[in-house]
Amino acid sequence: MAEELGGRGRWAAVALGLLLGPGSWAQEAPAEPAPLPTIPVVTTAEPAPENLNRLEEVVVTARKRSELLQDVPVAVASFSAAQLEARGIQNIRDLSLAIPGFQVSDLGGYNMMSLRGIGTDIFIPSAEPSVATYLDGVYLPSGHSLGQAFGAVERVEVLKGPQGTLFGRNATGGAVSIWTKQPGRRFETSVESSYASFNDSRTRAYVNLPFGEVFAASVSGYYQHRDSYYTLDNGTDHRLPAEVNRGARLKLGFNFSDDLDLVLTGLVAQQSGTSTTVSANVEPSNVFGATLQPETRDYVATANSEPSLTFDTRAYYGILNWRNPGIDTKLLASHSYVNAHDYNYDFDGSEQPIASYGALSEFQRTSTAELQFTSNEDSWGASRLKWVGGLYYLQSTGGYDPGYLRLFDTLVNPLPGLIAALPGPLRNAVDGLLGGAIIPESLTFYFFGTAQTKSYSAYLQSTASLTDWLNLTVGGRWQRESRTLVRSDVGLGTLDGGIGKAYSFSPDESKTRNFSPKLSLDVHPARDLLLYASYQGGYKSGTYNVINIFAQPSFVQPEEVTAYELGLKSEWFNNSLRFNAAVFQNDIRNQQTGFMSFTSGGAVNLENAGKARIRGVEAELAWRPLPRLNPGLKLGGSASWLDAKYRDYENGRGFNQQGIAYQSDCRDNNGNYDASLSSCHDFSGNQIVRVPDFTAAATVSQSFKVPGGSLEVAGDYYYNSGFYYLAQNTPTEAQSKPDSYEPAYALVNARVSYLLRRAGLRLTVFGENLTDERYNAGVFMTDFGRQESLAPPRIWGARLNLDF
Repeated sequence: MAEELGGRGRWAAVALGLLLGPGSWAQEAPAEPAPLPTIPVVTTAEPAPENLNRLEEVVVTARKRSELLQDVPVAVASFSAAQLEARGIQNIRDLSLAIPGFQVSDLGGYNMMSLRGIGTDIFIPSAEPSVATYLDGVYLPSGHSLGQAFGAVERVEVLKGPQGTLFGRNATGGAVSIWTKQPGRRFETSVESSYASFNDSRTRAYVNLPFGEVFAASVSGYYQHRDSYYTLDNGTDHRLPAEVNRGARLKLGFNFSDDLDLVLTGLVAQQSGTSTTVSANVEPSNVFGATLQPETRDYVATANSEPSLTFDTRAYYGILNWRNPGIDTKLLASHSYVNAHDYNYDFDGSEQPIASYGALSEFQRTSTAELQFTSNEDSWGASRLKWVGGLYYLQSTGGYDPGYLRLFDTLVNPLPGLIAALPGPLRNAVDGLLGGAIIPESLTFYFFGTAQTKSYSAYLQSTASLTDWLNLTVGGRWQRESRTLVRSDVGLGTLDGGIGKAYSFSPDESKTRNFSPKLSLDVHPARDLLLYASYQGGYKSGTYNVINIFAQPSFVQPEEVTAYELGLKSEWFNNSLRFNAAVFQNDIRNQQTGFMSFTSGGAVNLENAGKARIRGVEAELAWRPLPRLNPGLKLGGSASWLDAKYRDYENGRGFNQQGIAYQSDCRDNNGNYDASLSSCHDFSGNQIVRVPDFTAAATVSQSFKVPGGSLEVAGDYYYNSGFYYLAQNTPTEAQSKPDSYEPAYALVNARVSYLLRRAGLRLTVFGENLTDERYNAGVFMTDFGRQESLAPPRIWGARLNLDF
């Protein structure tokens, strides 16, 4: 402890901590969080009167056990249900505006997440996100996931940096862990209803029903209906469909004894509307977009192919807890199914009938099982040793059944019509001469692609307390995985309205093995001060592109990340100021990346980008500056600086000045690198896509005691310095189009909330994007140019919460 180090050593350690630089912290959470599914949580005691002005303690499960945030040598951002409610955070995209360094874009309803610069720009079901999403400890691999709408939750944790040891595959950037409310022994009901601009009405309800000491059930549901803030101007009377989100969750809890309990969960959800399938081509390319007029950024789309998207989700999972002397055992099993259908995207982004892309069914079916063992207070050496280990299995199948790329919507092959008009005997004779050959009715390519995954892993992580102030954590995860290209067929629309197989690509299979290590050292040189250093690995599975049209799908190598981090966690001034920080470096090998172009192998290309490096600094604080004079004043701030560059990416894909797609080739006939080759477009040194250099967030709130309860006035601010959507980083001097840069933008939100304490009633009036900033929720860079889907404009609304 600090007293053992002496005064000089203590202050030297404090100085060292301040020199380590900024890093990560978590927002406040309730002092007494509810128990988490399958993980016993030690709640904090009711604070003494002299501690009421301190920041509240935060409990997280970043290491698969309940721990105070300030004692965990892992960068975590944690939000309680009350914080999510107050700030209007209802999905993962909202969450990204509260966490600098966490970037989320939307492509056709698919979450493109990036954390600390590690993410994905691919939106096909065979390529999972690089930031893993967990619901009650259950992995959800689909980007069209349940994390899009939180519903009634207990809290959300965002773990920063690779989490390969405890959270496994595809957590190279980090993990988003969503914890829903547990069935309990106390009757509880909460209702939330809101109304905002664009007829945005939302309702969410939750009820917990105890039935004696053994059984309890909870039911929650949500519904949202919002008119599109885009209008469709294509010469028709069609209106864009409303955005509708709905879902329900049932949880059954069985408390057989103090040592044995079981929770069963089933849920269904559906989202329908347009999402970011509605877009406007604001910068047409010079060749394929030569006949197109640039659109304006005014929430108007002129797509001739009406945008639409619906995706359905079903999930079922069970968690069994069995606590024994010396060891706690958990068994988790799950099955989930996500299906995106009625998916239509105007590929040229104009009113001209040139190209459209979509899917009749884009699906992913996943089953998982995990057996987990955790030490407890009765384990051998419990006072000095804590450990967690387990076995994990995943089987997943996903793909298109089918997807399609339609060119020249109004171009119809006259031959089928001529044959159909022939007299019966003559038509039969012609059909016999054709020998059953496919006669396409239009130039529509249908692609049927399915990839299957089987993954087995075992993990173990242990923390040893070498002294009262020094801890060593060592862990690792071994994984074996097979990825199989089950099917890859291309078909054409036929005379009878069906789909005929044109050609097929060969099935293929690849097997990989991986070991992800973890090593960290943390020291407590003084009270309320933690310093740590860590080394860890992350692994993203290799895969196949199931959307190829013109080329045999090839195996895309696994992405591997090695991360180094120095961190600081601290509290000051009688725990009224919390400052946490970290500096880190992520080295990436075989980074997986995507590119959209129908002229280069298929509508979506999937490849490896060689090597990349990300260096970053993070800082966050929470502060009650006047705990005695004005205890209702709270300040918060956070920032992230990232230097994210490709180190070796000489074979990338991009667009030339005419908007024609290319793949770079910097090797001569002898295999030697030659930058002077006209085919060489080396992206090495360019900024990694979708990664801004600087992001920051700030929040301020002031609460007052008023008759009957309290009044809170608060404001939030978010800044993003801008980023690229293409690895070629256009514009450049040689390549001016299309412009792939997202300019810097800033967002301001505000709210006023009144709590009638006795009735458990809270009324909130809020405004979002008060400066009416124009920025994008998603951007498609295609052969036809830059197509933008703007994020919502200024929004006003009111929200009512009732808890009893």
